[in-house]
Amino acid sequence: MHKKKYKLKKKNFCIFMILFLLVFVFILYKPCSSIFSLMGKDYSFSESYRIYRSGLTDRVLEREYSKTIANVVGSNEYVDENFDYYYSIDFYERDDFFALVNELIDIGYTGADINAINKNYNEVLVSYLSNHYVENISKWLEYDFFKPDKIQRYLDDFDGSYKDTIVRVNIGLDQPYYENVTVVSEYSTDMIINKYHQLDENYVPDNLTLLDHCSQGEHYLSLEAKEAYDKLCQASIEAGLDLSVNSSYRSYQDQEEVYNTYYELYGQNYVDNYVAVSGYSEHHTGLALDVKSLNSNIFANSEEYQWMKENSYKYGFILRYPDDKKDITGCNGEAWHYRYVGLEIAKYIYENDITFDEYYAMFLDK
Repeated sequence: MHKKKYKLKKKNFCIFMILFLLVFVFILYKPCSSIFSLMGKDYSFSESYRIYRSGLTDRVLEREYSKTIANVVGSNEYVDENFDYYYSIDFYERDDFFALVNELIDIGYTGADINAINKNYNEVLVSYLSNHYVENISKWLEYDFFKPDKIQRYLDDFDGSYKDTIVRVNIGLDQPYYENVTVVSEYSTDMIINKYHQLDENYVPDNLTLLDHCSQGEHYLSLEAKEAYDKLCQASIEAGLDLSVNSSYRSYQDQEEVYNTYYELYGQNYVDNYVAVSGYSEHHTGLALDVKSLNSNIFANSEEYQWMKENSYKYGFILRYPDDKKDITGCNGEAWHYRYVGLEIAKYIYENDITFDEYYAMFLDK
């Protein structure tokens, strides 16, 4: 009798356990299956659990892994209307990331735009873009010389080319000459002096050295430029040319005298186009020189000029004011005026047919 009761109880217990396990499996099958499926997409267990709990498993499983989705789903910043957007947006580890993303989506920026904004994240840029919709902002941000503090000037000066507009504004060409000027106080071979950058009245370049090759009279350059000119001189001699120097380093006071002399002789229009105001002359840097041919009174017609155009970059010099670049340099063409910038910069300028102003605006003006 006791054995029968024991067997019955044991049988009932087994049935109960089987039913319990079946119910347990039934309850857990869907979440387990969902979580394991999500983990198969490379989501972590905790990420998968949050996605499942949010009821988004099926929608997420239709796509590839997204770190943005992994971090936003289940958070207070998740906005269901932005689900598809999140997949096109790269994740960045910042406290304000999702708040900013949602704000930019609401304004109307595309996923590509938002990625560009986050890649170039800057408080000035974000503040502006949060208050002004800028069409094709990602195209502006393709260029690493884009400056967020100049964004309104870029938009005001836009001429159809994003790159050209950025370069023009970085040079300062959207503003009048001699306004908002930067004062250059330290010597460097890649310094720029133009109508937006001036040297202090008391500035004296480092290591001024007398030219003693391909030069007549007392002409000085900084030591590095002088040594480069010596090599250029020797190469020109080997090419059968007669190159010399008309002018090189000039102090602030020297330039003032030159300016006043030409002003008295030829008037304001002439000096505006051909003579730099004191402080704005490249000759003051100790890196510039005016060359001449001993075989021709007109340098632009000489063999020396043709040779300099084609070879000066090999020694670190550039034709500073080409005839067709006045709209960029602010100066009429000067076939005789060469500037030392170093081998790497000179080679790039020569090969890309640009001015030093453009090079500076793209690569040196940090």
